[in-house]
Amino acid sequence: MMNMLKRKHPKGSVLDVVVAFVQSWEMHGSDEISICSGTLDVVRAYLGDRPCCIWKSQGNSVQKLCERGMMDIFYPEKEPQHQAALARALVSGTVEFDPCAMNPVLSDLKLGFDGLLHIPLKGKDGLFGLLSLAVFKKEARNREFVEPLESLGRLVAIAVHYGQNQEANLSRETRLKAEVDATTHELEETNKRLIERVRELKTLYAELQKRVEELMRANRAKDEFLSIVSHELRTPLTSLSGFLSVLLDEEAGPLNEQQRKFLGIAKQSALRLNLIISDLLDVSRIESGRLSLEMGECSLHEILATCHEGLKSAAANKGLQIRLHSLPSLPQIWGDPSRLQQVIDNIISNAIKFTERGGEIDVMSEEKGDFLQVSVRDTGPGLTEQEQSKVFDMFYQADASTRRSAGGAGLGLAIARGIINMHGGQIMVQSEKGKGATFSFVIPRLREQKKAA
Repeated sequence: MMNMLKRKHPKGSVLDVVVAFVQSWEMHGSDEISICSGTLDVVRAYLGDRPCCIWKSQGNSVQKLCERGMMDIFYPEKEPQHQAALARALVSGTVEFDPCAMNPVLSDLKLGFDGLLHIPLKGKDGLFGLLSLAVFKKEARNREFVEPLESLGRLVAIAVHYGQNQEANLSRETRLKAEVDATTHELEETNKRLIERVRELKTLYAELQKRVEELMRANRAKDEFLSIVSHELRTPLTSLSGFLSVLLDEEAGPLNEQQRKFLGIAKQSALRLNLIISDLLDVSRIESGRLSLEMGECSLHEILATCHEGLKSAAANKGLQIRLHSLPSLPQIWGDPSRLQQVIDNIISNAIKFTERGGEIDVMSEEKGDFLQVSVRDTGPGLTEQEQSKVFDMFYQADASTRRSAGGAGLGLAIARGIINMHGGQIMVQSEKGKGATFSFVIPRLREQKKAA
């Protein structure tokens, strides 16, 4: 092509032509319209001012991208014969010559071209379109004229493909940059919010830490108070109970019935006060982790039988029927017998306190896989769901009027929970208001406790 162009324009070297193409594309840009427009300018500069255009392939039809030199007058593209020629060039992908009848207007303009030569713009990525330019018949038949134009067609297809890739890359880079910028902005805003949140959390943490320290000091003060008060009360209370026993035994002289009655009431009150003090001390030891257990192999059945025998008279005095459902073959456990008896006594005593005369109490034991379960079921007033969630809390009293008539400080079940937890078990309650309650606890069997140890 360069030789052909050089022969047409002897003053222009091959280098001049190459530079002209490059400068044209650089001047117009790398998009397909700019490349095609620049190509037509270069063709007309070296082959003369002849009509020419570039079509873009759209399936079996074409769309005109750009044109030069009264192309619409020279080549009415909508005429059937011209559309057929364009279609043949698209389908075959080869050069196609379409002869055109001489138009009077063209004759007046002294444009004596014989037709239009369609050159495919085809690269390795397929057919982009067609380069069409007005030619003479002898040019259309001359391979030295046609071959350089075919090379130009391939060069245009490559340039367009490169431009499309460049635009796609630029678009992708622009999109990625926009996404990165948006993400960066979002991260910066999130970071600001996190920093602010961290400041708030640090402030809150400092306040909570201060509050925890205050609560810990208050709790220590409470434990010290309970310990001091309990010890200070127990010493004179022990002396008081001892002297009351001396009087009731008539070691200080005979008593009449009224004196014996009043001293008996005082003795019972002293015993009750002594139990409350013991409970306060137990609660304090459990909370501080200072409660010690005398662990050993023991029989849960024997503990239940002892509790049942000890409280049977108290139940009978209130007109209650108490039954024990436990077998001597119950597996052994590893525990503190006196503390477990304290737990069971507390639960059964509560059942006796809150069950009306004529009611029933059942004390049961059974195996539950790797655990043993003890249950105490009564026909008392029962508990609501809200009461069940708080019944093991210290000093909690479900029904104030009933508690006042039954007595107690509301510490027994809290102590029971602490002791059972120390045995690796769990205590629970099932109840419905007006239908009694069942208090149960489970502790591991002897072999499971030894494994845990």
